[in-house]
This record gives sequence, C-alpha cells and structure tokens, in this order.
Amino acid sequence: MATGYGAIVPLGKITVATAGTPIALSVNCGPLAGQLGAPGSNAGLPGTPLVQIILTAPAANTLGIYILPRGKTKTNTDSIIAFINPGKSISLPSGLVGSAILPENFVVDSDTSGNIVYGCGFIG
Repeated sequence: MATGYGAIVPLGKITVATAGTPIALSVNCGPLAGQLGAPGSNAGLPGTPLVQIILTAPAANTLGIYILPRGKTKTNTDSIIAFINPGKSISLPSGLVGSAILPENFVVDSDTSGNIVYGCGFIG
C-alpha cells in the first residue's frame, strides 16, 4: 500500500509583529482557517484538518519562535509545544503523519518583535 501526502496547503509567512502577542498559524489560510469562537468554546466552524505542518524560521530571526495552543502566550511555559531556533525547521507531528491538526488551534509567539516563520501543511 502506497502512502503519501495529499494537497499542500501554504500557511505562508507569519510575522510576530509584537513579541508576546501570538499570531494564529491560520492567519493566511482564508476559508481553510474555519471560523473561530473564543478559546475553549465550541462556537465556530473547524477549518481544514492537516496531517502534518512544517514550519521554518529564517536564519535572520533574532532568538526563536514558540509554537503554542491557541489562547496561550510564550509566558505560559507549561504550554509550549515546540521552539524553532533561527535557521531551523520542525514538523508537527514529528516523524509519522498524524490526523486532524487544525491550524487555527495553534499560534506562534516570539521573544523578539518582527520575527517570522514560514509554514505549510499537508491534507491527507
């Protein structure tokens, strides 16, 4: 049985304009992003689930990028899912592809204003 990725969904360039103010991974997704309610609520419609997300922080970044659940900031250290150093990439999940990762449920934050991350996702 062959396995592989379906469609590639560009998440685009995501800029943390102000350090400590998280930006949703779905900020550039348009209709794929779903409709959000308040964090923790059941309001809204889910976006397109992805089986994997790949994020890359350019080497020009100062310090790194935090990946967090929606509604959290980098000060919620117990909620940090991943940290991307400048010039590095990560995949979520790491290794084998997963299922039903909704980009609107995750945010990026940074210690430095103006840091960016590039991302794409895969629809299984």
